[in-house]
Amino acid sequence: MSNVHSLLPKLTVHRQFIDDFVAATAPCFALGMIEERKQKLGLLTLRPGKSIPQQITEPGFNFGHSLLGDAHFEVVHFAFDFYGFGTYNVLVNPNNPLVQAVLDIMVSTGEYFILVIGPNQGVTAFRSEIGKEGLTGLKDNLKRIKRSTTTDAQYQQALSNFQQCPDPPGQLLNWVCRDNIGYLDIASDRLEMTPASPREETVATDDNTCRVSQRRALAELLDRKVNELARAGVGDDFMLLAHMEPDMHLFKRLLDLSDGSGMSDLCAEYPGLYRFAKLLEQIAIGIQSGEIEVPR
Repeated sequence: MSNVHSLLPKLTVHRQFIDDFVAATAPCFALGMIEERKQKLGLLTLRPGKSIPQQITEPGFNFGHSLLGDAHFEVVHFAFDFYGFGTYNVLVNPNNPLVQAVLDIMVSTGEYFILVIGPNQGVTAFRSEIGKEGLTGLKDNLKRIKRSTTTDAQYQQALSNFQQCPDPPGQLLNWVCRDNIGYLDIASDRLEMTPASPREETVATDDNTCRVSQRRALAELLDRKVNELARAGVGDDFMLLAHMEPDMHLFKRLLDLSDGSGMSDLCAEYPGLYRFAKLLEQIAIGIQSGEIEVPR
């Protein structure tokens, strides 16, 4: 999974694509193209069917992808995990010209956008910040994706199997706007848009409940990653720190959401989080005392 964050750029999309996507029954998902500063990039769009509060979108979310199937067919799986709010899954058939075109440009550029459209049609835009290495799985499987012969019957069977045991657990979104390759030609029907501020997507909710839920989601995520590294044989503290460096912003967000006792309670409940927090505390003490030198 990779973390992505919201931003407010000027974007251009295919007008009919957006119109048709908004007209589809939510919750739903679609693939398309988007233009930023004259650069054409891949686009993933979600309509969860409910507003996602600013407190949830502010720290970004985890985006994952994988190839599911067997020796006879394959489907592409996307997962969007909004900390403390919900996880949304999507399966698409790689034997689809639109899918192949979007995945091809995502892999070649290493960049893409994700738009989340709320019930009031307000838009929150997220741009990847991870580069091509974050799409290694798709890159490694791109040749197979382009050769895919997955039939609609096989795709429907994959959907049925996934619904019975979703991994990760979450809501399965309906894949729509999948058969019009013309959606990818932005120049033929341009719509310039400025995504709405996340604040415009905020819904009435108890702020403390939101903070508690988000704290727990972040604690579980960090704890799981530390434990996975430990099971993989990463025992040295500084090796652990190197592997966890991309997630430092999540730890900082957890600290910002927690008071002293709240953080202590989470560390008592999650041993992996405790190990990571203790390591960072020891490093901070070492820097303060001069025992650890920081390059200037």
